[in-house]
Amino acid sequence: MRIERRFTKPDQSAYAEIEFRKALSEIKNPDGSVVFRLDNIDVPAQFSQVAADILAQKYFRKAGVPARLKKVEENDV
Repeated sequence: MRIERRFTKPDQSAYAEIEFRKALSEIKNPDGSVVFRLDNIDVPAQFSQVAADILAQKYFRKAGVPARLKKVEENDV
């Protein structure tokens, strides 16, 4: 099967035309104490704070994984 390129250019990353921003995400208890906090996550600039929170809380927070993982930049990903 062959999949043709439609929305990206061969010499560019798929993310080249997407602007990103740094965001902060927190989950708080009703009493205001912080349960989960993740700072400096990269999210698309057009994401709302709610969308950034969902991204961080559903995809970055994993039970049983060490508290922090080291971010590794990957070329062409």
